[in-house]
Order: sequence, then C-alpha cells, then structure tokens
Amino acid sequence: MKGDIASAGAVNGAAIEPCAALACVPGGWTTSEIAVHNYRFLITRPAAPDAFLDDPGVQAAHARDGYMPYWGYLWPTSLEMAAAVLDHDWPAGTPALEIGAGIGLTGLAGLARGLSVTFSDYDVQAVDLALHNARQNGWSRARGLVLDWRSPSAEQFPVIFGCDVIYERQNHAPILALLGKMLAPAGQCWIADPGRHQADAFLADARTAGFDCALRAIARLPFPSRPAGVTNLWVLTQR
Repeated sequence: MKGDIASAGAVNGAAIEPCAALACVPGGWTTSEIAVHNYRFLITRPAAPDAFLDDPGVQAAHARDGYMPYWGYLWPTSLEMAAAVLDHDWPAGTPALEIGAGIGLTGLAGLARGLSVTFSDYDVQAVDLALHNARQNGWSRARGLVLDWRSPSAEQFPVIFGCDVIYERQNHAPILALLGKMLAPAGQCWIADPGRHQADAFLADARTAGFDCALRAIARLPFPSRPAGVTNLWVLTQR
C-alpha cells in the first residue's frame, strides 16, 4: 500500500513477456536491466501497473482493507537504497529482511553483497515476483514471507530494510511494532525516504518507541522526471 507512485523509466531493453513462471497479471510482465553502480540486475515487473486498478479483485480488496497494488512499480528511492546496500561492508551470510519488498531491488542488492535475504510483502504476488527476480539473477536460496505489518512474525533479523514505506501516518505504529518484535537486539533497520512530509512524524514516533535514528543523505541517481536532490536514509537502532 504505497502512494505517490512513479512508473519505471531508468531501464533499457524492456520487453513484455507472456505469463510463464509467474501468474498472469493485468497488462502482462516486462523484463529489463536496471543498473546500480557497477551492478546490473535483471528485473521482471508488471508491464502496466496501472492496469491493476481496474481489476475487480483489487477493487474488492481496496474496499475491504484499503489495499492498493503499488508493489509493481519501480520506486525511484529504491535506486538509492540499493546503492547504499551495495556500498556497505556486510558480514557474509547476515540475515536480512526486506519489508514492503515489491519487485525486490533492495533485497537483490543485499544478495549481491552476500546477505541472506528474506523478501516480505503484504501481497503474495509481490513475494513471488521478488523471488523470481532473485532466481533469474542467480540467487536461488532467497526466502519469501507474506507479511502483514499488523501481525509481525516472531522471527528476528539483525538487518531490516524498508524503502519508501513511511508515507502514511497510519503505517507508523504497525511498522514500529514490527521492528520492536522482529529487529534483533543490536540490529539495525534502514528506512529510505525521498523527503515525504510524514517522515518527521515517523521519526518522532520512532524515538518515542525507543529507537535512535541516524541520518545519511544519499545523492539521487538519475530517474526520469525526478529532479536532482537527496534521498534520506535513516538507520534505526534500539536503545
């Protein structure tokens, strides 16, 4: 459930594919290469994400629970998040959880740097897609987890990634409760945000919930129709 969406454009050689390993979706699938630093990731994603909005099942889910299928977009902030993950020196095999994984670019960056990644999302289609993207880039041992932030798992991770997930105030309490349960002691959660107006409220809520929040400003990578600037990367640790 994400807002202020942007269609992918920082890709080359996009081609619509028939339904094969993945279940059919409105508009079909497209596969293209996304470059972050010196890494190139082969990414499959919905070819026409807006087509989901006319799907009766999606409309029913929205009426029932406010669901929106924004997992199928390439979010610009994910480029900076992936770059930061790629630039970091991680101990090999460190378990990491990506929340709101969508197409899974952040998790793919983690896999490229030797992390043991679990992709999670509210929508099973997103989890399936992220795992598909991991496999087609050569990582067959990534894990998937269908995860509602309101019902966190008891499993803990020393690293948790969340890219552009704090855009709505109503999500702050569930995310922070999830971190309180699923972030391992001495662990760290990376939250990337493009500067949305809800970020200050989230940080205040996080500090009240017992987290320290350290800021890293990351220069934006090129993305169509997006001005130059910075993406904020907040590193949360429990006191």
